[in-house]
Amino acid sequence: MQPAPATMAFMARTTEPVYPRRKSSGVYATVLRQTLTVLVLAGLATPALAQETRASASAKFKTEFAASDTNKDGVLTRAEVQARIGNMKVGPGRPDPVHAKRLADLWFTSADKNKDGKVTQAEAQALLAATFAKYDANKDGKIGGDERAAAKAEVQGPR
Repeated sequence: MQPAPATMAFMARTTEPVYPRRKSSGVYATVLRQTLTVLVLAGLATPALAQETRASASAKFKTEFAASDTNKDGVLTRAEVQARIGNMKVGPGRPDPVHAKRLADLWFTSADKNKDGKVTQAEAQALLAATFAKYDANKDGKIGGDERAAAKAEVQGPR
């Protein structure tokens, strides 16, 4: 199953390149973590002048969670997250399996707060809420065009 069109559009706009140009493992991990954090904000795939609210981003992410939960047990496993990331279109293609695994592991580690090996809807929504708060620079409960551009610039880093 493909990610929602909004998610794919967001990823295509915000993750080119998904992987940093520098090889430093610390920088690499940081950029991957930031990339995954922004991917959580699937709802940011809105027209340039539109604003995404916390509630609409949460609703869109809930749909993504359900689509990722392939066995419909209400939780995400590392394998489900890795499969979902591996199937997402990023720019002209898809992440290779090695990078999909790294991205999935970083997201999973951030989301699985109780370290029980699965991510619940509540844990995933908590990560989304924290990420939304981080990028809602003016704290108005919305992510607008300037905030979206700032998130993209942070993820992509200096060129």
